[in-house]
Parts: sequence; structure tokens; C-alpha cells
Amino acid sequence: MADSEDEKASGDVGSEQKLAEVPEPEAPKIPDVELIVDGFGFMPKSPVTTSKSRSGSVFSKSSQKVQEETVPEETPKSPCSSSSNIDIVRRYTWKTKNRMTVQVITYGATITSVQVPDRKGVSDDVVAGFETLQEYFQPRNPYFGATIGRYANIIRDGTIVVRPSGRMYMLSTNKGHDHYNGGYVGFDKVNWRSYVNGNKVIMSHVSDRFHEGYPGTVMAQVTFEVTCDNTIKIDMRCTTSEPTIINLSNSPYFNLAGHHAGCETVYDHIFTINADKYTVADDDGTVTGQKKVVGGTAYDFRVPRVLKAMIPKIPLGGYNVNFCITQGTEQDLTFQARALHPLSGRVLEVYSNQPGMQFYTGNSLPDPDKIVEGTPEEEEEEGKAEDESEELDSEESSAKGEEADEEGSEGKPRYGYVPLMGKSGAYYKKHGLFCLMPQNYPDAVNHKNFPNSVLNPGEVYVHKIQYKFGILLGRYV
Repeated sequence: MADSEDEKASGDVGSEQKLAEVPEPEAPKIPDVELIVDGFGFMPKSPVTTSKSRSGSVFSKSSQKVQEETVPEETPKSPCSSSSNIDIVRRYTWKTKNRMTVQVITYGATITSVQVPDRKGVSDDVVAGFETLQEYFQPRNPYFGATIGRYANIIRDGTIVVRPSGRMYMLSTNKGHDHYNGGYVGFDKVNWRSYVNGNKVIMSHVSDRFHEGYPGTVMAQVTFEVTCDNTIKIDMRCTTSEPTIINLSNSPYFNLAGHHAGCETVYDHIFTINADKYTVADDDGTVTGQKKVVGGTAYDFRVPRVLKAMIPKIPLGGYNVNFCITQGTEQDLTFQARALHPLSGRVLEVYSNQPGMQFYTGNSLPDPDKIVEGTPEEEEEEGKAEDESEELDSEESSAKGEEADEEGSEGKPRYGYVPLMGKSGAYYKKHGLFCLMPQNYPDAVNHKNFPNSVLNPGEVYVHKIQYKFGILLGRYV
């Protein structure tokens, strides 16, 4: 009996020891970066109209009615759709432990929101954009946050000669006589395929041969990643089936005081750009092939400069220039630019492996002090619409007469300030935003002294961008 009691006692002690050794469950660890996926909208099944005529005009309404009566039931495929025919536009949201939030949608591989805290810990959205997908379809969207391709910036006369074959190709001319940002339906107007790999979102798109006039079928891939140190990393890669030109970029419009803060806060920004030269452009914005030294000019940002003191020196009313970045030999990522808003303390640094960077101060955004006169193309469109609207009822004809009186006796329509409304009810105006866009030089294929822009089969085009956000805690002197 004594032995059994001893064994029982010893067993009880062993069970108590085992219970004591069980560790307490740990609290769930908060990830450094959290990635959330949801939907942003659906691609349209009918073509997205890009008419230049006024949406409120009676003529445009009548022409739309005539088009609706004549268009057959079988509607063509929307130009705003990818070759993979994806209907759902997905939105990816990163949240970091340092209170930074970034949102990207698959339509145009577009950055729609970047919220970062200031020196007081107050977060604000520093990137321009729109609330809904339909607003991104509008013709007045100035490529907010979109991925630009196949070729970013201008190609003179829409003509390229691909060497060494020497073949000439005619591209679409969507900006006067020139080709701009990939044409009418560039990479910014397609819905990209996407999938998630860890904290990375990888988007892909196939650009068919001779789309917008470009030779070769191009497979493009863009990878977005947000790290815990408040850095947005973008990796762009392309391959091609035959020699073609490639120059991808991304165009977020920033205001470090908040996307809604207006031009006065942009003037307070302090810019630094790592460039000794810039490419000279004519009055139309197309490069001439000449490079000039920035020293002694209003383009010298090698030391920090306040934009308010520099922008009056530019005759065109703002910056829209490609800087030739100073790079080391075989250097991969290079510091390109820094922007600082002293009041909020927010700092943005841009790094890339490309030889150029476009600095743009939102010169083409709506200007409240400017009266816009109608172009001859618009007048021809209104004239055609007027012929079609002869059979309208009396109410529409009276409205037409009132509108003609408002346009003035000179016979040329004059339009007042037409605001561009963005997210949260913000109005985007001239000089209210700025863009730092890493790229190859504009029209590089047509200038032998510019960096190579031709991609051959078997090669891989690689473009890396990093947007690093920080806070200046002290006062900037």
C-alpha cells in the first residue's frame, strides 16, 4: 500500500510539473506591412467616349442621340480594356507599422493614394487621384499615378527609325502632330492582370504587335512593393518579339502638404535634383537633341532651391523639362531628386536606374485666370452637330440660341475656368501638384546622342523606381 501511495504521489507531482511547463499563448504579432485586396470597379463593355466637345452642349447631346440611333446592337470592344479581357478592376492596399497607406489599382497599374504622416503625426494623402473608376476614364485625366508605356513622353511627328535594321514606323499622333505617352490607348488605359506574392503585387500586360503603331509584341510586368520604412518600390520589366522601343515610367502627381492644398503650398516646396544638364525643348515641348548645362540657369537644382524663387524665371510659366541625371559607372539605383515641404516636414526622395527624369509642375492643370478659346477642331465638330440638330424641338433650339449669345460676337467660343475635381472634393489647379517621373530621354530613338531606347528579342528591359517618404523633425535652414 505504501508503494502504491508513493507512486500516486509521484505521479501527481509529475502532472503538476507538466502543467507548469506549458507556455502561455503569445499575442498575435502585428505585421510590419499588411496587404489588403478588394475591388474598385468594373471595366465598361462599351467604348469610352473621348470627344473634345463640351459635355453640356446641346449639340453634343443631339449628336449622342443620333449616334445611339445609328449604332447597331453589337457594340465594339472597349478601348479601355486589356488583351486578356479582364472585367474586374482590383485595388491593393498596403498599411505599414509607420502609419503609411498606399493604394494601387489594376486599371493602368495606377497609384491612387499615398497617405503619410507629418511631423505632428497627422496623416494626409499626398497623391492626386479620383474617387471612382469612371473618373479615371475621363479624357481630362492627366495620367494621375498611372504606368506610362510603351514610350513615356513625346516622340516628334510620331515617327521612329529602329536601328540597326533602319525600319521606319509611324505611330499614332495623339498630341498634335506628335506621339505622347504611348498613344490614344497606352498602358495607362488597360486593365492589367495581377497576382500577389507575399507583400508584392505583380501586374502583367501583353501589348500586341503594331498596337498604336509600335513594332513587336511586348510582354510587360510591373511589380509594386511597400516596405516598412515607408518606401514604394516599383520594378518594370519588358520583353519583345522583335526590335522595338521601350520607355516605361510612373506618373504620380504629388503635393507633400496634401493633394488638396493648392499651388501656394507647392511654391513652398524645396527641390534638389541630381542633374548637371537638361534636354532642350522647343515651344511645343519636343526635344531638339541638344543638352545644356544647368549652371547659371533657372534649371539648376543641384543645391536645394525653393520653387517660389525659381518658377518666375521660367518663360513658359512652369517646369516641364527632362533632366539628365548624373550617374556613376555601372551604377544601378541613383538618387534623382528630393522634395521637402518645410511646414509639414514631409520629405520625398526619388531613386531610379534610368538616365533621365521629367520635372513637371502641373502647368496644364486648369487655370482659374485663363480663358480658353475653342480650337478649329471643336468648331468643326460643333458645326457638324449643328447640322444634325436642325430637327430638334423648340426648347433645344432656344437653348442653342442662348448658348450662341454667351459665346460672344466674335464667332469664336470662349470658355471660362472648368475645374478638375478629384478625390475628397479637391479641385486640382495649375501649379497645385508636381511630378518627378524617372524615364529615358524623350524622343531618344531619333537622336544618336541620347541613351539607347531600342529593346531587341532576348533582352530584358528593367526599370526600377523607389519613392522614399520621410519626416524632417527639426526646422530646415
